[in-house]
Amino acid sequence: MLSAWILAIFWISPLIYAFWAAFHPNEYAIHFDLLAPLTLSNFFEAWDQAPFARYFLNTFLIVSSILIAQFFICTLAAYAFARFDFLGSKILFAVILIQLMVVPEVLIVENYKIMSNLNLVDSVLGVGLPYMASAFGIFLLRQTFKTIPKELEE
Repeated sequence: MLSAWILAIFWISPLIYAFWAAFHPNEYAIHFDLLAPLTLSNFFEAWDQAPFARYFLNTFLIVSSILIAQFFICTLAAYAFARFDFLGSKILFAVILIQLMVVPEVLIVENYKIMSNLNLVDSVLGVGLPYMASAFGIFLLRQTFKTIPKELEE
């Protein structure tokens, strides 16, 4: 048990130091002084050096577009898998489930190649497009639609 505590202290000590350094002047970052004066100038400097407003806007646009697209795509696909028995539906659904086993990082290079061919590199749509259809969302909504009796639709 003692070794776990020692490991935990070693693990968290850089995080504690980084937190401490954020609130103290730069000259105290190298020469640790527990009673160094507190300052918020590091945060103001970081805010001024990077366009955080643009970063927030990009994040909002990407997340919003992915959310809206997933809402429509996943709902329509899940409803089709739950209610209609079309040719190859079970195989297609199995392929979607297999996609859940693929780690997203494996697809980074292929996603980049596709976005490059579509001239969508460095665009909000280019970042969000690969994530607009969610295998997990389709699976989850399909299972939910299957619990609703068909008699309620009539």
